[in-house]
Amino acid sequence: MKAWSLPLLIGGVTVLVGAAFSWVPSFWWDEAATVSAADRPFGDLLELLAEWDAVHGLHDILLHGWFAVVGTGEFAARVPGALALGVGAAAVTATAQFLAGRLAAVAAGVLFAILPRVTWAATEARSYAFAVGCAAVLSLVLILALQRRRTRWWVLYAVVAAVATMMFVYTATVVAGHLVTTWAVTRGRASRRGDRLRFVLAAAAGIVLSLPFLVLAYSQVKQVSWIPPVDETVVYTIIVGQWFPEAPWAAALCWIVAVAGGVTAAVRGVRPGERTLLWLALPGLAVPMTLLLAYSLLASNMYLDRYLSFTVPAMTLFLGWAASRVATRWWTMLVLLVAVALAAAPAYMAQRQPFGKAGGMDYSVVADKLKEMSRPGDCVAFEPSVSWQPTSPRAVADARPDAVEDLVDVGLDQTAAERVSLWSSDVPPSVLAERAATQCSRLWVIADRDRGTPFTVWHPNDVWWRFERYRFTDTETYRALADAGFSITDQEAVNRLQLVELERDHTQ
Repeated sequence: MKAWSLPLLIGGVTVLVGAAFSWVPSFWWDEAATVSAADRPFGDLLELLAEWDAVHGLHDILLHGWFAVVGTGEFAARVPGALALGVGAAAVTATAQFLAGRLAAVAAGVLFAILPRVTWAATEARSYAFAVGCAAVLSLVLILALQRRRTRWWVLYAVVAAVATMMFVYTATVVAGHLVTTWAVTRGRASRRGDRLRFVLAAAAGIVLSLPFLVLAYSQVKQVSWIPPVDETVVYTIIVGQWFPEAPWAAALCWIVAVAGGVTAAVRGVRPGERTLLWLALPGLAVPMTLLLAYSLLASNMYLDRYLSFTVPAMTLFLGWAASRVATRWWTMLVLLVAVALAAAPAYMAQRQPFGKAGGMDYSVVADKLKEMSRPGDCVAFEPSVSWQPTSPRAVADARPDAVEDLVDVGLDQTAAERVSLWSSDVPPSVLAERAATQCSRLWVIADRDRGTPFTVWHPNDVWWRFERYRFTDTETYRALADAGFSITDQEAVNRLQLVELERDHTQ
């Protein structure tokens, strides 16, 4: 079998595992932001990135081109992430194979494919999957540069480092981890000291290439002002949420393997290639996490578990190596990997439910129902606010513009592009009623779901979302429409939102 056969095989499997049923979950607020940004004229997108959301800029630019070819939609928005994860899996497998052998490579690659953070990223139309892929490729290029000692590998390292940083700014901390790797691998070897200089020059070149982006992203730091401070839950977040979201049994099993592998290595020792792998993986885990936690504690809150998705390659390299020390035969490795897959399966299935996104958001289901129930020429509007997200339910239209393309949007104030924002805005209820009275016989209003009792839902951002008591008939929107002659003919509750059908009494 050729050297690249195994990485390509595992990369392909990862794409299939990630893409499977990724179209099922409804879009949620973050993904609506992606579609809103990427699905606008290119000039408007650049204007937006100059003012807002530059941290996802390169990803949004790539999706802009992708959407121009294939259109928008859940699968269209998410499948590029699955492809990026396939590249990441291939790079991790190749790195492990090069340093620790085929058994460790199979373990690392398979664990990458089934890791809950990876299967989650495959269903998330954001830049996280691309950051994972970039980090994996960057680590592979570093090893090749150190082993082959050719200038072209260091040039490639600088380019990939710049791309990784522009894909997701926190990925730059991987380079800091690689600094530790390079110093450790070349320590005590006078003939290799030149590699340290080459690394510094390549890393500096990567920073210079991405410097305009870094300056722009820093100027928009207010974007992450909502991130909650680090508290006592961070321990659980690191142990479970960071790499094993909603999969505590998979986390427990993998951590047991990690400890057992470490004990075995302490007793039996490690080969030189394995030592290099550990110097690549452990700083790749510890340095980015330490930097983000330290900055959050000392300066401004920046730490979220999903923001460290790019450490997945380091984690799976380490776990793959540890598994190869614990399960030294192919059949025992198979048993171990099947056990991890079974432990991770509930999380995988939960991620691929219609309401599997944060807070049970239901944008796509609402959009589908609106398309199914409405007729061309009907009017549509959105309640100006809900208690559980910072924007109105108009995010449904921003995520799924196809749902409203045949309808008359009487509630629209300014489009997101006109506002140079991620979100379109709504007119006040009084203006909505005036427009509806002259333009509409049937009106659909997307509003919060009626609920008599408030409740809270824990969000992976380590915050609680509060869903307040709500009745559409108690709102200013309904009162204004009722005064204009509209009455409710149907209310279709979904999960968090509802569709309200109103018709106008022409006798008034």
